Amino acid sequence: MTFSLTAEYHYDNFRKNAMPLTPARAATILPELDMTISISIPAGRAECLGELVCAGCAKPLADRDISAALRNPLWPDNSGQPVFERIHPGESVCLVVSDQTRKTAVDRILPVLMRGLQERSCRPADFFIMMATGIHRPPTAEEIQRILGAQMVRTFTNRIFIHDPDDAANLVSIGRTRRGHEVRLNRRAVEADRLVLLGATTYHYHAGFGGGRKSLVPGLAGRATIAYNHSLTLDPKQDRIRPGVEIGRLDGNPVSEEMLESARLHPPDFIVNAVLARDGQLVGIFAGDLDLAHRAACRLVEQIDRVNIRKKADFVVADAGNAGNWIQAHKALFNAARAVQEAGRIILLAPCPEGLGNERFRYWVARPTLAEIFLGLRQSHEVNGQTALSTRLRGARAILVTRLSARDAADLGIATAPDLGEAVRLTLDELARAGIKRPTYYRMPAAMTVVPFGGT
Repeated sequence: MTFSLTAEYHYDNFRKNAMPLTPARAATILPELDMTISISIPAGRAECLGELVCAGCAKPLADRDISAALRNPLWPDNSGQPVFERIHPGESVCLVVSDQTRKTAVDRILPVLMRGLQERSCRPADFFIMMATGIHRPPTAEEIQRILGAQMVRTFTNRIFIHDPDDAANLVSIGRTRRGHEVRLNRRAVEADRLVLLGATTYHYHAGFGGGRKSLVPGLAGRATIAYNHSLTLDPKQDRIRPGVEIGRLDGNPVSEEMLESARLHPPDFIVNAVLARDGQLVGIFAGDLDLAHRAACRLVEQIDRVNIRKKADFVVADAGNAGNWIQAHKALFNAARAVQEAGRIILLAPCPEGLGNERFRYWVARPTLAEIFLGLRQSHEVNGQTALSTRLRGARAILVTRLSARDAADLGIATAPDLGEAVRLTLDELARAGIKRPTYYRMPAAMTVVPFGGT
């Protein structure tokens, strides 16, 4: 979806260089998308700095590309040993798969992986699937069908298990990290002869990047292990995010480093990480070592989803797309906030037909003050609280165009407008009262995935 203010400008999702899309550039690009939102800004009221569109040079992959990646994985010794040779006939194999909150293209990858293993005389009956839910709700049967595909659901009948972070009897300690925290993982996964992680790499607002080690921690971890890891997001003394905890950062990020160290206490035999384009197409696949393959996937994510800006704007018009609930749409708010100045404004289209997404999130976001959220998170580390904190830190600068109920919007503490045009009018009037007579702005039609970096 693109925005049109004084004219219609479309964007190409597969440009080589990630950069703001100015009207001049837009005029040279053929329209690819079939929907625009038209609003008007009176002449001279604002200056458009461009459309923040990422683009990478990636193209959709065929099954032969998946097979090639599995036969040419990344290992520390550069051996190039195909992943198929890491598993031997008769061994029990745990295949870890992300839950319904992640798009991973596993329905395309898993059949190719299984065919290659069967060529080595491995029997599907020796394999089982573990859904890495972390602290999310269990997936429904319909969601499992969408995740795995009908063929794989049939193949793994009665051998698809769902992780429970609160089932103490089915958690086992695998050791302690250097910070002294005990790591407990799913017993069934740990006791298998072989462990394989299948997931997708994306930007992540406090882990730096998703994928890789996250399939184990938090994916298959006990609640206490997950809570401790999330606690590293906060500065231990001040009411702020801990230095180093930021999107796009692995090294020097205590959350990410603890995840990787925890996963290395029981490392997988190999991982397979996908990278998806905004439309869900599989555009990258990386297999092999837990850290090497993941970092290679991260580099492609940066080519596709990163946009570098020279200047932050006074406001941004952003679209959360088809995010079903606020917890998902929060990503668009987070990304949009990176494109505006500290006192800048955010106009966010976020219908959120499913509401907030979680009642525990409501408990956190509705707390009267930020100080109370910080205090509560130090006492009880919950990811819903982390998302609530991020919402409150950024939401005060936003106006939502949404289908959320009045109660949900009030609990978020974010102002609303009935339509995009009214949201723009309110924003321009507010900025004018602050002395900004001709504000600058960006358009972010894919704010769920586009991550701005830089700017002053």
